[in-house]
Amino acid sequence: MPQCPVKLLTGLQCPGCGAQRFLHALLQGHFKEAIAYNYFFLPTLPLLLLLIACQFMPEGKARKRLVAVLEHKIVIIAYVSAYFIWFVVRNIWHI
Repeated sequence: MPQCPVKLLTGLQCPGCGAQRFLHALLQGHFKEAIAYNYFFLPTLPLLLLLIACQFMPEGKARKRLVAVLEHKIVIIAYVSAYFIWFVVRNIWHI
């Protein structure tokens, strides 16, 4: 599998390191193994699935509400903050 460019350049693991292994293990049905590869991807997966589902939803009230929630300023700030917190925690604890 390709290596993470952030890790190659800095030696630090980015929050996305292990995402490919996570998805591979998840698709094979190895849930515990998948979670161990990237803990941050577990809460990211539902958000990602909602974003993908939103693209396939027909125009209407439900789609507009879902887009409004997913693109809300607080949701975006919370996710980006969690991303950078995980980046620091992951490298301090070597997870």
